[in-house]
Formats: sequence, structure tokens, C-alpha cells
Amino acid sequence: MIAQLEQLDAVLFDLDGTLIDSEYFYYSNWSPILAKEFGLRITFEDWIQYFAGHTLVRNVSMLMDSYGIETTEEFMWKETRANYAKSDMTTIRLMPYAKEILEKLTTENKRLALVTSSYQTTVDTVLGQHGLLEHFEFFITREKVVYAKPNPEPYLLATETLGLPKENIMAIEDTSTGCAAAKGAGLTCVAVTKYGSEIEKLSKADRIVGSLQEVNELLFANDEGGLSVLGYKK
Repeated sequence: MIAQLEQLDAVLFDLDGTLIDSEYFYYSNWSPILAKEFGLRITFEDWIQYFAGHTLVRNVSMLMDSYGIETTEEFMWKETRANYAKSDMTTIRLMPYAKEILEKLTTENKRLALVTSSYQTTVDTVLGQHGLLEHFEFFITREKVVYAKPNPEPYLLATETLGLPKENIMAIEDTSTGCAAAKGAGLTCVAVTKYGSEIEKLSKADRIVGSLQEVNELLFANDEGGLSVLGYKK
């Protein structure tokens, strides 16, 4: 499918791992709990491969099914939130080129929204710290849906809220769960990852790139001539 950026009316961004470099923050708060409470020691690579991009519900289920760990959502919620509170989420950095691409799309009058499995408090804390909340028309967060990614509900709700044809909307994601949700909602999805181990799992994406700067280059290949033609691989 070939689409022109002139026809692109809205871009839906994921948060964790896409706009903010939060995965090490989550890993550094989960791994001590897993080690202390259950004797399970995981590396950051393990986190990226098996935990990143998933909800608390799914990660608790995976701990039980794959590692034989008996725990509950309530326990992990309490323990992880206590660690998050002590760790200061305002220290989470933006992904490279996150601010620039949001500013550029805003300048081009593209409608922007956030579709994330994180809660609104996380969005407000981290994006507020970086002064980026104003770029988004609305936020689809975990508490606004019944089913989180990879279920398409978050993107279906975002599409309904925008009131635009699906072919005029692009999703930017970094995980297989996010891509599955976006594609399940009938949207074009560009996946961004710097981890080689993730590329095979992102096969549902229409395009895979290594950074937000590469997304920018796809969208704005002609800085002077205006908006370029963007080709998507099917």
C-alpha cells in the first residue's frame, strides 16, 4: 500500500519504549521483587523479550505459566507501585527524537493521540515532566478500556474518538503486542525498535525502523519540497 503524507490526518503513539525510554526503569523495579520474593533472576534482555509491552495481568500469568511462580495481580501491583513511588518516574528520559517528531507533526497540523497500556498518572508524570502533554488531543490509557493491547480495543476507541477513516491514521509502536492491537483495529502500523531480537516478533507491522528519527525521515523525506510519499511494505 502506498500512501501520501498529505492523506495522513492523525498519528497514534504508544508511550513506553516508543516515546519514553522506560523499559529499564520497569526492569529495575520488577527484577528486585522477582529475585527477593521468588528467587527468579532475570536480565534486561529477558525483560525486553518476555515482559516489555505487556500488561500486569499478562505478566503475572506468564510468571505462573512459564516459571511456576505462585503470585497474584494484587501482590505484584502493590510491590511494583511501591518501588515506582520510590524510584521517581520524572527521571525517565525521552526516546531520541521524540520531542522533535511530535513538534514537527504538530506544526503540520496532524492530530496526535496517545494509546498506551500505562495509566493516566504515568502519562501525566512523565510527559508532563518533558512538557509534551499539549501535543496530544486525547489519551487512551489503561483505565479507559476493558481489554488492553494486544486486544484492538484501545485503537478502536482511539479511531472512534478521532472520527477519521482508518486509512488516514497511522500507529507508531515498539512491541508485538502494540502492533497486533493496531493491526487488529485495521490501522497502518510502523514499528520502532533498536533491539534485533524484537524484529522477528514485529512481523505484523507495515514497516520496521530503528528509531523515531527514521520515522521522521519516512514522513518528511523532503524538508523543502514539503510532504513526501511514504511507502509501506505489506
